[in-house]
Amino acid sequence: MLEQFIKKLGIAKEDCIILTGNFMRLLQKLNGNPRENLNLLFDIFSQKYLSVFDLENGGGDITLAIQTFNWDFCKSLPYDILYSKSQTGALGNIALKRSDFKRTKHPIYSFAVAGKFQNELIALENKGAFDFNSPFDFMFKKNGKMIIVDLPLQDSFTFVHYVEQYFNVDYRHNKSFKSYYINEERDKKLTIYDMFVRNEKILTDIHALENIFLEKYAMKIDFFDNICIKTINLQKAFEIIAADIKDNKGRNLYKRL
Repeated sequence: MLEQFIKKLGIAKEDCIILTGNFMRLLQKLNGNPRENLNLLFDIFSQKYLSVFDLENGGGDITLAIQTFNWDFCKSLPYDILYSKSQTGALGNIALKRSDFKRTKHPIYSFAVAGKFQNELIALENKGAFDFNSPFDFMFKKNGKMIIVDLPLQDSFTFVHYVEQYFNVDYRHNKSFKSYYINEERDKKLTIYDMFVRNEKILTDIHALENIFLEKYAMKIDFFDNICIKTINLQKAFEIIAADIKDNKGRNLYKRL
């Protein structure tokens, strides 16, 4: 079943992919330990798309990024790039324990990455979560796509904040956070990282983007055994969000309390 599910993702040669979602319903359809099945999912994906020995399927040309976000740094708690867990689901924590994945550097919005552009992604030194040298920016410029499994955009499409910072929207502002950072060499230093955060009495509200993305062909929806799979073209999504910011005052992106 996992092989059929991966095939349904529609991976193409040279794809740069951010994969996220709720995999609970998929795991419930499988026998065995859920964590072992997630590992098997990565094994199959890696063998089919990341291995240089499977050139027919684009092996060696695919880049995969898994969200491993952690907000403890915002609370002045220390961050360890090797051992701070993802707070965005089991998929990220499984990836972090695998030898074929490495973690990008930002202590709040990090990704476990594998494949063609792994070295370029882990070399990024972005101080701001959504800066022009961030993984979000990298995937956008590589004409990347985001695949979201069984979740609404409201709970998963973090890329919207990259576009909001790009246009410096007035309902968000840059905020610095300071805490201890432990790198891969085990050096511990007091560091400062930034994030483009919401102003007071502002809530992210991107429910309307679901239909807009579909209507403007920025997103397609497929189903695997009633499990929803959304694939979003990040460059097309950027254009739609940018237009909403410039022409609609971002009304489809947030609401005031």
